[in-house]
Parts: sequence; structure tokens; C-alpha cells
Amino acid sequence: MNDYRLTSHLAPKRGWLNDPNGLCVHQGVIHIFYQADPDNLTGKRKAWGHFTTTDFVHYTDCGLAIEPTEAFEQHGAYSGSALSVGDQLHLFYTGNVKEPGEHDFIRSGRQHNTIHALSDGKTVDHKHVVLSNSDYPDFCSCHVRDPKVNKIAEGYEMVLGARTLKDEGCVLRYTSSDLERWQLSAILRSETKMGYMWECPDLLHFDDVDVLLCCPQGLTRQGYHYENVYDNGYFLIQQDQAKTYRTLDYGFDFYAPQTFEDSWGRRILIGWMGLPDTDYTIPTKTWMHALTLPRQLRYEEGQLKQRVIDELQPTHLLTAKTTQAQAPQACVLKMQPQKSLTLAIDTLKIQYADGLFTLDCSACGEGRTQRHVELPNLDTLELYLDVSSVEIFLNDGQFSLTSRCFFDTAIRTIQADCEFDLYDAVAIEIESRDIQ
Repeated sequence: MNDYRLTSHLAPKRGWLNDPNGLCVHQGVIHIFYQADPDNLTGKRKAWGHFTTTDFVHYTDCGLAIEPTEAFEQHGAYSGSALSVGDQLHLFYTGNVKEPGEHDFIRSGRQHNTIHALSDGKTVDHKHVVLSNSDYPDFCSCHVRDPKVNKIAEGYEMVLGARTLKDEGCVLRYTSSDLERWQLSAILRSETKMGYMWECPDLLHFDDVDVLLCCPQGLTRQGYHYENVYDNGYFLIQQDQAKTYRTLDYGFDFYAPQTFEDSWGRRILIGWMGLPDTDYTIPTKTWMHALTLPRQLRYEEGQLKQRVIDELQPTHLLTAKTTQAQAPQACVLKMQPQKSLTLAIDTLKIQYADGLFTLDCSACGEGRTQRHVELPNLDTLELYLDVSSVEIFLNDGQFSLTSRCFFDTAIRTIQADCEFDLYDAVAIEIESRDIQ
């Protein structure tokens, strides 16, 4: 049985994975939580799974960290974040409750509680509600979720994704001095409507600009823009205005990115290598979805750029400056195309011509067809191929495309019309920790 198990990516041993949650460093250990349902491939039950690492290569699978055991989270422990303060890890997430009766669960019938819990990095306890429906602005629908908490000079800030009663997306910003009492300080919104809901917000403070990551739901496709059912991207924040929206990743399978600052001051981003409400499929039998490769995020030349972290940069060169090769299932290609590019990896097709980059998964994508990026020049391309995924970075990370793709051969045949260097991919190791 070909179960398309990845070698360089975090994925569940069994069951479902989606949004990365609670990314942080606590007492020298990197914690990567995620939405988990180990019992189903459809994500019916929303709990938190938990990986730890110290080097992004060797991981421990710590099992489930949060399960929806309390009345205020009875229908799911939804997405959130974590913050290390002293010897405690503070977890914030959305507790979902669907009330009985006839409801649309948008304007009525849903409790969306912001929950605060404490952890020593291994166990989670002291769950309690710090914000509930009555604490959110009156213009909000029952969709307020995904708290992301940061340390700031004045104390702490929290951003929550929201859908208004007028079906407009926005982000609520709260502040606190003690992580318990939260006051609304700002409403971040765009001048013109950008979708009906902004999920998974993450407010980043660079030296000279504030950047809001989020996933706007309800954007209408415009040419080669917003080709997915739900987009992912970022705004530049000026006072409380969200301006200059850009898509972050143009592939089929990228959503809910979250960032954290590591011990060396790098801003690390990890996304869900998947997308909700799609009509294409994943033919794995025992597990579903994965997290993206960790990427270092930087703000340069007026935009965000992504680069796979140094720990996962390939060092074992297989073939230098070739136009065709036989490659292992997990490998890395690096090239410097000129005015055009034609690249084939088995049935995966890539082309750049006349200012348009095209990723064509039609023959290996289980319903995925084509995705595009408009760019005036293609100077560099880095491609990270795993057993059933591809992550592409263009022009030093100016653009990226992440997608699942599925092959039934153990060896990849690569052909291009320009030279490339071929490397072995860095494989990760995951050790399970038995939880009693």
C-alpha cells in the first residue's frame, strides 16, 4: 500500500492534522502544537496535538496536549497560540460550543470562548474563559476565533479573527497587563471589503512596519489572483487600517500560517499544508495532512519573503549543473532560469513564460489543476520535493507555491531546459513519547 508518507515534514502518525497552533520556544525547547483528530481522517473532533524539537530535525511526538473536556469547549478546542513567561507556558485558544435548536451558527447558536490555560510544556491545566460572546463588539457575528498573543512593551496583545454581522472580515486587537483581563484597543479592517471572515490572524512588528497575517475567506477570484477557495496573505497596517493586501503562498495547499520568534531572533513561519472546503483529495489511508517546512520570514523591499530555515537547507549535492536527472522521492532543486523555464518532474509540470509562472498538477494532483503567479522576471527557483508534496520559492522567497502531489514511482525523472543543481533533502526523525 502506498500511503505517501512524507520524510521531511511533520504529519500525524494517524488521523487528521490542520492549523499549526501554539508555536513558541519554552525553556529552550521549540513547541509545535496543531489541530488534531487522531481517530478520524475528516477532523471531526478538534483537539491539540503536540510536537517538540530543539533543532528542527529531531522531533518528539508528545501526543494530544489539549482535549475538549470542559463545557465551554465541548464542540472543539479550536486554534490558538502560546506564550512562554517564566517557568509557565500560557496557551490561548477558542473553545467552540454549538447551542441546541435551530441556528445558522453564524448569527446565533455558537459560543466562541477565548480560553487561557497553563502548561509546564508537558501537561495542560487550569483552563478558564477570559473572553466570551458578551465581551466582543456588538457588530460581531458568532465567528470570533484564533487568538494570537504577543509580548509588547506595554504588556501583552491579542489579535482575534472576526466576521461582522455585515459579513465583513476584520481583526480585533486586545491588550492586557496580566494575561487575564483584556481590553479592546483597536479594530483592524480594510477600507474596502476583503472577504467575510479573517481567520488565523498574526500581528508582526518589524522595525519600520506592522504586518498582519491572516486568511481572508470570501475573496472573489480576479484573473490569476485568489484562485483558491480561501486565500492566505498579509496586510500592511497603518494606524488601524489594513492596506496593500498580498497573497503569501499561491499553491493549492497552504493555510493558517503562524509565526514565532526563536532563540536566535529569527521569525519562523509554519503553515498547514492543506486547505478546507476543497473539491480535490488526498489519497492517504491512515493519516491526513501535514505542516509545511519551517520558513524564516523577513520583511524586505516592502514585502514579506520566505526561505526554508538553515537547518533544512540541503548540503549533500547529488548532481551539479545538469538539465536532466534521476532523483530520489525527496530532493531539492536550485536553479537560475533566464527569460523562460520548462521543468518536468515526472507528471508535475512547471513553466515560466511571458511573465506568468504556472504550476501544473493536473496529472498528479488528485483534482488539483493549475496555479499561477504573475511576475516580471524569474531570477531564482528553489524547489523542495517530498514523497507527496512540493514547495517552490521564487526570486529569493518573494513568491512561494505549496501543493500536495502524488506519484507511484520510487524514482523521480527530472527534465528542464536550463541547468539545475540537485540535492538530497534533509530527512527529519520523529520519536513518539508514550502518554499514560
